[in-house]
Formats: sequence, structure tokens, C-alpha cells
Amino acid sequence: MNTKVLLIASIIFLVSLTRLVPHLPNFTPVLALAIFGGAYLPNRIIALSLPILAMFLSDLIIGFHSQIYAVYVTIIILSLLGNMIKTKNIKNLAITGFAGSLIFFMITNFSVWLTDRLYPLTIDGLLECYIMAIPFFHNTLISTLLFLGILFFSYTFAEKKYQLLKKI
Repeated sequence: MNTKVLLIASIIFLVSLTRLVPHLPNFTPVLALAIFGGAYLPNRIIALSLPILAMFLSDLIIGFHSQIYAVYVTIIILSLLGNMIKTKNIKNLAITGFAGSLIFFMITNFSVWLTDRLYPLTIDGLLECYIMAIPFFHNTLISTLLFLGILFFSYTFAEKKYQLLKKI
């Protein structure tokens, strides 16, 4: 395993540990980690599996829930979305972070509507489910954008420092 992959894998696992710390609902780095891994890991299999593995390991401690499959599928989709980022700039990060948050919102709440029997299985029930989930969306969006910024800029900084150290 080369240094780049090891650094990114370490970042993903260390940041995923923040799920174990008390936090606001849906305010976690998980979506940003999936996008980050997809954007930087050179091997697509590793990019898809590392965030899932990090989630799984923290879920072993936190506990599993009824929407775990929807969350894992979304993480895989966001890893693929991150893989599509060619130019890593603020604009593209913001667009990807917003799109990723929206994808997470749509998939996980559709799954809640479909499986948890909290809402009638009608169009009105689906709309009610989405409306009731809106208060959680802002935490998802803010945390995804915040952690994306931190991850991308920290990695860029570390990469430049490492290159400088290699020259010494």
C-alpha cells in the first residue's frame, strides 16, 4: 500500500471515529468521507470499501439501525460521486457536497417511508416523510460542506508538506 493510500485511509478511519462522540442529529463527517475517499483514492474498490468499512466498524460500537442499508448504499453512491470530481476546487466541492447531502436525504428518507411504517405508503405519506425530515437536512448539509472543506484542504496541506519533507 503506497503512502497516499495509507494517509487517506488513516484520515478516513480517524475522522469516522467522530461518530462515537456525542453530536447533533445528522451532523457527522460520513458523507464528506465518502466523497473525499472517492475523489482521492486511486483504486475504485478501495474508495468504495474504506468508508463502508469505517462505518461498519463504528456501527459495531454504536449499534445498527433499520436504515443501515440505505445509508451504506448512499455512501457507495457518494464515493462514486467523489470519483467524478476532476477539478478539486471550492465550487466543485460545494456542488458535490450539496448534491451528496440531497442524495442522502432522498434515499434514506425514502427508505424510512418504505420500511418503518411511520407513514402511509401513499404519495401523501412519502411527502409527509420528506417534510418531517427537513429539520435534519440542514445539519447534514452543513456538516458535509464543513467536513469536505476540512478534509480536502487538510489533505492538500499534508500532501504539500510531505513533498517538501521528501525533498529535504
